[in-house]
Amino acid sequence: MKKKPCILLLILAVGVSGFLSNPRHLHAQTSPADATEEVKSSGAPPAITAGETLTLARVIAITRANQPAIMAARGKVAASQSKVGQAESPYYPQINAATGYDRLSPEGNMYGTTDDKAYDRLAAGIRAEQMLYDFGKTAARVEIEKTNLDSSRADLNAADDWAVYKAKLAYYDMLKIARNKEVAAETVKQFEQHLKQAKGFFEAGVKPKYDVTKAEVDLSSAKLLQIQVENNLRLARVVLNNGMGLPTAPEYQIEDTLTFVPFTLPFAQALPMALSHRPDLKALILKQKMAQQAIDLARKGDAPTLSGNAGAAYNGDITTMDEGWSAGVALTIPIFNGHLTRHQVGEAQANADVLAANVTSLQQTIYKEVEQNYLNLHEAEERISVTKLSVQQAEENSQIASGRYSAGVGSPIEVTDADTLLVRAKADHIQALYDYRLAQTSIEQAIGAAATGESLP
Repeated sequence: MKKKPCILLLILAVGVSGFLSNPRHLHAQTSPADATEEVKSSGAPPAITAGETLTLARVIAITRANQPAIMAARGKVAASQSKVGQAESPYYPQINAATGYDRLSPEGNMYGTTDDKAYDRLAAGIRAEQMLYDFGKTAARVEIEKTNLDSSRADLNAADDWAVYKAKLAYYDMLKIARNKEVAAETVKQFEQHLKQAKGFFEAGVKPKYDVTKAEVDLSSAKLLQIQVENNLRLARVVLNNGMGLPTAPEYQIEDTLTFVPFTLPFAQALPMALSHRPDLKALILKQKMAQQAIDLARKGDAPTLSGNAGAAYNGDITTMDEGWSAGVALTIPIFNGHLTRHQVGEAQANADVLAANVTSLQQTIYKEVEQNYLNLHEAEERISVTKLSVQQAEENSQIASGRYSAGVGSPIEVTDADTLLVRAKADHIQALYDYRLAQTSIEQAIGAAATGESLP
């Protein structure tokens, strides 16, 4: 029994020596600094209080705290971190223990006796193996998984960027429809006033019944439009709730920021920002890097592996246990594997070529998106000034038409046309403001501003 401590010390020595002989594991752990690339969840409370007025910043914070797509991306980052640890596992000793029990009834002689009495047999052992050197195969796998972790972080930022973008669109869409609702309510009031005037003129015998009927038809049309706009607003709220990840959110208001604020970031500066900040492009470039690393790993497929092992075992009758130990090293040299390595290298190279083409394609798509959004931005900016003037002119025209009708010299058709033009002018101005915000938000998404958290002019 005195051999037991020596055997256990031998096993421990093999494991520790192998562990220390591979210093790469000391650097394989992911650096805490890498976590700065991950999206930080907002400290704002995710819950919405009934009647609360939500700012755009609040909507973004709620989205980041509750959107399932972002949560799923965070889970993929955690899984990638675990895969790094899995790849590092060969740097550590692999220790296994085994034990067994049998009840035997021997046939004939056993151990030189003729005793056929059944007996117990026990077996117990422990074995340690340590990879000593595999010519960089494990190191290559670790580097691939670390690159995959960086790619997962970029995917998380891309998921955050896209979720924030969709929430912003839903926010501005709800603002636009809320503005249109106000216009629809004003239109109903105007036609109610026209109907009241028409009835007064008809009862006084100044105007025919046609004026009353025309005013009633106009009022019904205005009320129908109001109903449609109110339903569109409810639908927009559903979309915003879904974008924030809170489909059962209570009733709330949103801060009206549908105003013109010049966006001054020039196109020449935005394009390089997009190519350096877009998280989906970063993720794809990292996947391309992984493919190149996979080529290096595949080329090591024919490399030998040097390993050490040690073990101790006890076996025999319960009353006559024998013990033994073993220790050694093994060098495994692949001789021929049916050209497997060559084909694995070919596959890895083809995958790398595909990803390289995908990177180029995405870069071209980003250029197109940024350029298109800037064109839309400039076009919306021009429409804002024109539609603002149109509203002023339409308001003046409506006042003139209403005044003429009140004085008894105008016609109901003239009033209806003037009010219709005013409604259209207001709707066009609201649409221009919305399109400008939409283009600005699309530029921010196209250059990855949401993922980086940078404030743009």
